[in-house]
Formats: sequence, structure tokens, C-alpha cells
Amino acid sequence: MGLRLATVLILFGMAAFLLHSAAPVTSAVNPASVYAVPNSLGTWTGSDGVPEEVLPVDASEKISVRRTYRHGDQVAWVSVALFVGQDNEIRRASVNRIYPGRAVNRIEPVSLTAPLAAVIVQQEGRRLLVAYWHQIGRRVFGNEYSFRVALMRDIVVDRHADSMLVRIAMPAGPESQLSADLAVVERLAVDLYASLGGGR
Repeated sequence: MGLRLATVLILFGMAAFLLHSAAPVTSAVNPASVYAVPNSLGTWTGSDGVPEEVLPVDASEKISVRRTYRHGDQVAWVSVALFVGQDNEIRRASVNRIYPGRAVNRIEPVSLTAPLAAVIVQQEGRRLLVAYWHQIGRRVFGNEYSFRVALMRDIVVDRHADSMLVRIAMPAGPESQLSADLAVVERLAVDLYASLGGGR
């Protein structure tokens, strides 16, 4: 009995020491990379701001850049947001902040060749194609579960608890035009990722 008690006390002491001596949780993403969102993406020219009903703001964002890009009669909306302190239990990403959550019916997920996720949503008489990815440093995650596992690993091992959420939305044409719309979003995503410098 005495040996068991001593073992338990030693284990508690070691756990307390490890928790006390652990390095503080720091930043994995350079905040300046959020501001690296360019004024133009390829042949697309941008202006500040995005309609709230297209890409809602998340109150947990530390900083964000939101731009509207135009190319001829095409329009695309981009939001790049930095989230920090995600080791906090009350901080959980909401799918309603990835694509619009009000007056919207999600129609279908869309497959992309890049590591992105995309959905088609119906919003008050218009269809939107919304592509998004999470980014930790240079690593891109189009899958929510892979992102959560990577974030947990970073918090425990590397002591980093931040990431970026990058969203691109554009009006979606009819089903016959979906592959062309996806190609446009993928090109924008490649240019945007390059401009962000991989996040670190």
C-alpha cells in the first residue's frame, strides 16, 4: 500500500512539473501573412470589403482581411482570417462561419483537385460556390478532421495554437458550368496561397 501511494504521488509530482515547465503556447502563423492578401490576384483586381451575407465575420477572428475581386463581369469574394488561442475550450470553428449560415440551404459538397473543401449553397435566389481551407504555417487542410488533429498535435507538441481560415466565394452558374467555376476558384486559391507565403 505504501509503495502504491508513493508511486501515485511521484506520478502526480511529475505531471505537475511537466505542466508547470511546459513552454507557453505561441504563434505558428505570422500575422503579417494575413495582410499579404494582394490587391490583385493574377488578372483579378481587388477592393476592400466583402458583403457580410456572403462570408460572415467570426467574432473569434484576431485579425482578418476581406476583399472583393473582379475580372470582367466575374466577381469573387475572399476572406483570410487569423485565429489564435484555439487551445481555449470555448473556441471552436463553426461551419456557419465558413459559408453563409442565414437563409441558406447547403446543396452539395464539391470535389477539388487541390486540398480544398467546397460547397454549393443556395442563398435567397442565388447560388454561391464557397471554397475554403484551414492553414497552419505552410500546411493546408481541406478536411476539418485532419485540421483538428494537426491543431491538437501543434498545441501539445509544438505549443502553437493558431491558424488561418481562407475562404473564396463566387456566384455559381448552372450545373453545366460547375467545372469551369471550380477551375476559376482553384486558380484563385493557388495565387492566394502563394501570396500568403505559406503562412510562416
